[in-house]
Amino acid sequence: MSKFLLSFFLVGCLVIAGCAGSASRMEEDRRQADIHLKLAEAHLQADNPSAALRELLKAVELDPVNPSVRASLAQAYQQRRAFTEAEANYLEALKLSGNDPRYENNLANLYLSMEEWDKAIYHFDRAAKNLLFDSTHIALTGKGYAYLQKGDYVSALQSFRDASTMMPGFVPAYFYQAEVYRLTGDESLELATLRRTIDLAPELLPARYRLAVLLLKGDNYQSARQHLEVIINFAPESDEGKMAAELIKTLPERPL
Repeated sequence: MSKFLLSFFLVGCLVIAGCAGSASRMEEDRRQADIHLKLAEAHLQADNPSAALRELLKAVELDPVNPSVRASLAQAYQQRRAFTEAEANYLEALKLSGNDPRYENNLANLYLSMEEWDKAIYHFDRAAKNLLFDSTHIALTGKGYAYLQKGDYVSALQSFRDASTMMPGFVPAYFYQAEVYRLTGDESLELATLRRTIDLAPELLPARYRLAVLLLKGDNYQSARQHLEVIINFAPESDEGKMAAELIKTLPERPL
């Protein structure tokens, strides 16, 4: 073998060995990043975003192109109300993942927290239209909520109806439909939608309290009292429980 070929062969081996070592190091970094990510997710579940941030900053240093790490980092920042950092990391997660609709939906949710209603509508709409998203009803409800905050009741109601049609048991879609009816003064539809909401979620005290108030307006004292008593018995120290305790005092005495 000539000296030239020998030199070429040795350099080739070094390059190959170098690549293998680099790949092995990258794989180890990813493994360590995944450990930090899992610890962070546990902290987020335990409502400890500061501890999650510490783990995620280590994870993103080890694996900066992992969209799951970026999305979890954004979530931790969001919980700490560091909205600018959260937005940057959600956008990075979207780019790295090829526009994963889950991250699109989470970014839209961030914009709700930021009261950036138009941005929220845009990203909820993109998530809802993505055929790979399996929680379209959630994106539609978020989109409706943003329209509700803008005072566009027609668009809000359409989004909530679309969500409840897609997922008939999804409580928030009905609850917010009732809110639209309240704001537009359609008490009969508000009453019917609140009843539907409570049928699906008997423990949803805000809906039950609003229903009791509507029943009182219609002089249906017996049904109103029943709902107020349920609230008081279920959660006497809650805001609804305290309001119910005051409101029930205004009702006429029960007939002997």
